[in-house]
Amino acid sequence: MKAVGLIVEYNPLHNGHLHHIEQAKLKSNAELVIAVMSGNFLQRGEPAIVDKFTRAKMAVEQHVDLVIELPTIYTVQHSDIFAYGAISILNTMKVDQIIFGSEQGQIEPFINTYDQIKKNQTRYDQELKRQLQKGANYPTAHTIALEVIGSNQTLDLKMPNNILGLSYIKAQQQINPNLKIDTIKRIQANYHQTQLSYPITSATSIRQQLSQSFTGETHESLSMPESSYQLLSNYYKITDLFHDWELYFPLLKYRIMSDSFEQLNQIHGMEEGIEHRLKKMIIASHSFAQFIEKTQTKRYTKTRLQRLFVHLLLQLTKDEVSRQLKTIDEINDIRILAMNQAGQSYLNQLKNTTELNFISQLKKKQSDQLAIDEKASSIYYLPLKFEAQQLLWKQELTPPFKV
Repeated sequence: MKAVGLIVEYNPLHNGHLHHIEQAKLKSNAELVIAVMSGNFLQRGEPAIVDKFTRAKMAVEQHVDLVIELPTIYTVQHSDIFAYGAISILNTMKVDQIIFGSEQGQIEPFINTYDQIKKNQTRYDQELKRQLQKGANYPTAHTIALEVIGSNQTLDLKMPNNILGLSYIKAQQQINPNLKIDTIKRIQANYHQTQLSYPITSATSIRQQLSQSFTGETHESLSMPESSYQLLSNYYKITDLFHDWELYFPLLKYRIMSDSFEQLNQIHGMEEGIEHRLKKMIIASHSFAQFIEKTQTKRYTKTRLQRLFVHLLLQLTKDEVSRQLKTIDEINDIRILAMNQAGQSYLNQLKNTTELNFISQLKKKQSDQLAIDEKASSIYYLPLKFEAQQLLWKQELTPPFKV
């Protein structure tokens, strides 16, 4: 059974994602779609608007056959680690091809840029490091480093999905150069677009609208499939909220104020004495928005800080993350979030031909990687009322959703 792999977050799933699913299946001529999806905390260090199980249901309702969780330890990271973890899982799942969405829309510029970097790796790395030390953000540092090595650059690395795309190519070349990879162009909506548009809008614009009001919205006004809208609505009825960083600000404030400088310094991503700045600014901030505005610098961007804050909430230390990342080539536990009949048949096929450990629900004894995911879910549900916490947590302990 020919399978195409997607790397997704669906925060939430909208018509643009539907286009990606349809075009990926068409372009690859695949019979099966397998998605590796971020869990409750996302690559840019944000809590997902609704939990991973709801978003996985959105996917299988729109003809994704199997949804697998990308472990938190690989998700809340810069693009290279995020990509390596996702590509590694899809390769392990024996997909025939991976197709990602990008602003570029053609695969050749990604491959050409990767080849140019590889041929001039030492010089490129030196310039990238130099620019980062000067305070440039990652996209700008990338762009300048490419200019220095004389790259005939046709890939705009200031666009977020192009940056991820280059990381996907890099990971694919390192893990399995024979694994086919291609891209399709994102249509209409820009990733950072904040105003709703129809028929395709950005996930950012949907989240912006939902942060203000859910009343009176329809699946048409939010440019999403009706099933996605219904799942959003059901989640809201249970929780009376959509998740954002403001909900976690009291937890974050407690952690920063109660931990010593030495304890804070042990957290993954805590570098260059930023813990002193956090201690100073947290006292003077009445909201998460104000705190991050006061804290961010050219060097410490909003995204970098948000990832750091997730690691802080989860108490992920530098030693723990370093130890976990050393086993990134040995991913054996595959957490299933949702599937349909075709996806289940594919799983059964893999069970007979591989030694993968397919996890359908949490158990008492589990790997360190799954223990981190369990902790992430526990903290994710903390802002909810007790009854909602209990109801949604049961999803971790029961078999995955099936269509």
